[in-house]
Amino acid sequence: MKHLLLSILFLAVVGTSIAQQKTGQISYSMDFASDNPDMAMALPMMQGSTMEMYFMPNKSKIDMTMGTFMKMNTVADTKANKGLMLMEIMGNKTATELDLSKTDKEEKAEPTVEVTTETKEIVGYKCTKTIVRDADGNEAIMWIASDLQASLKGQQQFGNSKVDGVPLEFSTVNNGMTIHFIATKFSKKVDKKAFSLKIPEGYTKVTEDDLKNMGGGM
Repeated sequence: MKHLLLSILFLAVVGTSIAQQKTGQISYSMDFASDNPDMAMALPMMQGSTMEMYFMPNKSKIDMTMGTFMKMNTVADTKANKGLMLMEIMGNKTATELDLSKTDKEEKAEPTVEVTTETKEIVGYKCTKTIVRDADGNEAIMWIASDLQASLKGQQQFGNSKVDGVPLEFSTVNNGMTIHFIATKFSKKVDKKAFSLKIPEGYTKVTEDDLKNMGGGM
């Protein structure tokens, strides 16, 4: 009986490990809304925006296109505590090397995470409604796929929620504009070259402080 119980436990652990996907690429669509009349006027320019997320153990990449005027690409290597942010705004290209060890020091108190019993399926994965509240009382609703596991440290779109899994639907608020993300496609394959920390030709290198002064800080 003892050996049988150990065998069942082993199979359960192995089964959980196999079920979790730790490598992949997720495509997100983006919708925008704002109660600010000035911001609302800019919403048509944001239509067609997309976000791609690539992940593998200890590495992640976010490739975001904001309408026709801005592109942002952020690669994070959590094992090396290094990252790279590439930005292109109206033809102006900048590159910033990131020190991810600063992220831990600069983070505020960790938010509280409430996992509900409400679920729904997104791109084939079961997602659980999760409510994240930060120290200032701000609340965000995320639909988390626990079968997907990725290290999202250094990716500002996901904040410091430290939820167990990958958000496949969520919203963020920035400068009075609400951005709603929802996954539209998932692939288990990802090219390792996507996580390169080499600055491409044609980009001007700026520091993290310069980036923050430009309004693009993390």
